[in-house]
Amino acid sequence: MSATTGSKSARNSARGPLFAIALALGLAAGHAEAAEWFVSTLGNDGTGTGSISAPFRTLNFVLDPANEIVQANDTVTLRGPAGNTIYNECEVRLRVPLTLRSQPGEWARIHCAISVEDSIAVQIDPDASGSRLSRIEISGGAIYAVFLQTDWEQVGNTAGRGASNIVIEDCILRDSGRDVVKITPKSNDVTIRRCEIYGSGQIYPPGTPLEEKNAEGIDNVNSARMTVEDNYIHDIATSGVYFKGGATDALVQRNVIERVGEGGILVGFDTSPEFFDLTENPGYFEAIRGIVRNNLIRDTGRAGIGLYASRDAIIANNTLLRTANIGQAAIYFGVTLQDFDPVAGRPASVNPRIVNNLVKTTGAACIGIRWANELGGLSGLSGSPGSNFQWFDDGSACSFFDGRPGSAIEDGGNLAAWRLQTGADTASIEAPVSLAADGRLLPTSAVIDRGTTLAEVTDDIDRESRSAPLDIGADELDLSEVFRDGFE
Repeated sequence: MSATTGSKSARNSARGPLFAIALALGLAAGHAEAAEWFVSTLGNDGTGTGSISAPFRTLNFVLDPANEIVQANDTVTLRGPAGNTIYNECEVRLRVPLTLRSQPGEWARIHCAISVEDSIAVQIDPDASGSRLSRIEISGGAIYAVFLQTDWEQVGNTAGRGASNIVIEDCILRDSGRDVVKITPKSNDVTIRRCEIYGSGQIYPPGTPLEEKNAEGIDNVNSARMTVEDNYIHDIATSGVYFKGGATDALVQRNVIERVGEGGILVGFDTSPEFFDLTENPGYFEAIRGIVRNNLIRDTGRAGIGLYASRDAIIANNTLLRTANIGQAAIYFGVTLQDFDPVAGRPASVNPRIVNNLVKTTGAACIGIRWANELGGLSGLSGSPGSNFQWFDDGSACSFFDGRPGSAIEDGGNLAAWRLQTGADTASIEAPVSLAADGRLLPTSAVIDRGTTLAEVTDDIDRESRSAPLDIGADELDLSEVFRDGFE
């Protein structure tokens, strides 16, 4: 259906004949034609009608159910006149499925000051499943900039749902108190694409120890089928993206992630037991069947890519530059404690497949497996690391460690010792590699055509098709491109 423009009279006149037709056909009510409502920093909530010529002034007025303005599947368009683009509003709450966007050709910003205690800039409720945020800037929120709510009961793991089938696209999301985007249990089928995400952790004073911060770019707890693609995620207090708490079938692809305090992308992490759905995940795995491919990750404090209590993960064709600068490893198998709860599972990661990744570092470990002595001993990995066809460039000699009992490289060893210990990386290579300044390949890059074919990898970070044999790393060289100057 085409959208009508705002005002209650426009709504009613559009709804009337459609409603009559629906009744004549014996259809259920609720099929009224969708409307478009305009909000402007130059508008007026008292005299506005919601039309483009007489817009409302505030989002919270338009979205308040007491005002009976928006209905399911409407569009709310924010005007962003030059020099007056900011909507200083907190707790902007979507309660029914809506599209919230900037006026084409303009750019509006919703800002919630982090000084507002326990605030969120934009919240999407479960009843707003199917909503879309498009071409809008959202900043602040003492807790989150964007929060996907759930009504799933933690205690007893009873049925429920979160804000699902949500699309967040072409947005700027930034400068939140803690996480920029928070996705809660059962908020399934969320897509975040072509966004710039940065500046998490604004509530922490300068000098706060990293261990005391909790401020991710994207934090997904027990959500299924999340897709994070084609984003630029940078300057994040802790981790760029993680999915944990039993998150299933996540896909993280073609992102550039840089300058993060902890991990670039974490497949699993460490979740309190009450957030797990034990019907679907009785083993307390943090992440199941996650795919991380074609990402460029650089300048991280800890792991470039970390796996924590993950099952059946695929980590393929990523480029990791200067990662693990303060500890762990570029590719790292960590342990999860799950609050030391005696009922929790705390499994090791199992059955990973880690191929075609390019690791270029300076003195950090290239791959590492942690062992912890707590709770009788916890391992970061059970069985083989499943790694092969990797390219390692440390400038001298890459370090690998396997902290599991009986390992000969508990304190680290070279690639030959890693192969002997784990049986992995038999076709991997350790040698220098030249890259362009943006991390992409040069015609002289040694990793060209040195990878293995993988059904899950058909394109590269630029969405260009790959052809066998694959290049190693996030980029597949296109010789038709202009030669890039500069080297990593």
